[in-house]
Amino acid sequence: MKKILVISMLLATLVACQPSDEECAQSLVVEAQTLVDNGHWQQARVVLDSLHATYPREVTQRRLAKALSDSIIYLEAQQTMAYVDTLLPPLLEQADQLIKRFKYEKNDKYEDYGKYVHRLLATNKNTARNFIQAYVLDNRQTIVKSYYYGSKQMNQQSVTISAGEESDIFYGSNYHFQEGAHYEIMTLDNEKSLSLLNFVNTHNGVRIRVEGMGDKSTHNWVYYLNDHEKEALSETYRLGCLMKDINRLEQMQRVAHAQVLRYGSK
Repeated sequence: MKKILVISMLLATLVACQPSDEECAQSLVVEAQTLVDNGHWQQARVVLDSLHATYPREVTQRRLAKALSDSIIYLEAQQTMAYVDTLLPPLLEQADQLIKRFKYEKNDKYEDYGKYVHRLLATNKNTARNFIQAYVLDNRQTIVKSYYYGSKQMNQQSVTISAGEESDIFYGSNYHFQEGAHYEIMTLDNEKSLSLLNFVNTHNGVRIRVEGMGDKSTHNWVYYLNDHEKEALSETYRLGCLMKDINRLEQMQRVAHAQVLRYGSK
């Protein structure tokens, strides 16, 4: 009987020595705070998530954890702002210099966005011929258009760009009209446009062949880009890439600025 009593007392003592849920949750908050102070924000998030999942009833400690999570968002936003402030100005300067070689065009009656067209690729300089045009819109999107001009309708489906043994094919949406001769304009979306321009930029030093394809195997036409066209398309590619990077950084800047305002006041 005495032995049973002693065992019961030992068990009670062990149970009494176990930390409470509140103490365990509190230790996790302290651990997370230490991680935050040392700049290990992602690890701190893992600890705080564990606290919320393991101790859902410890409201006081969870409130402290929420405040700590908010401080992590604030610190990350400050870091993002500093990162953008370092990278954005030189990109804007590069774009300002490059854009001097482009002409700004916008028809306010029909167009939501204006566009920057390289002076060598202006439509009025390329009438009655097959050519590739490219431009960068106000919204930072890059557009490539394949122009066909001829005596019969082709229903343009794709354009293949070749340089030596390398080639790539691009598909787009086609628009046709007739004013004596047939005119067709196939438009590529932003990513396809940048891909085509990248091909031209990469192979700028060699002869580049362009083959347009219509809706029949006999409906095709071939021409070669001249040096001025390759230069203009390459510079449009560089401007498009700059605008894409600037747009990404400015979006990051807007989000981070909003987070600094929101969480910095708490």
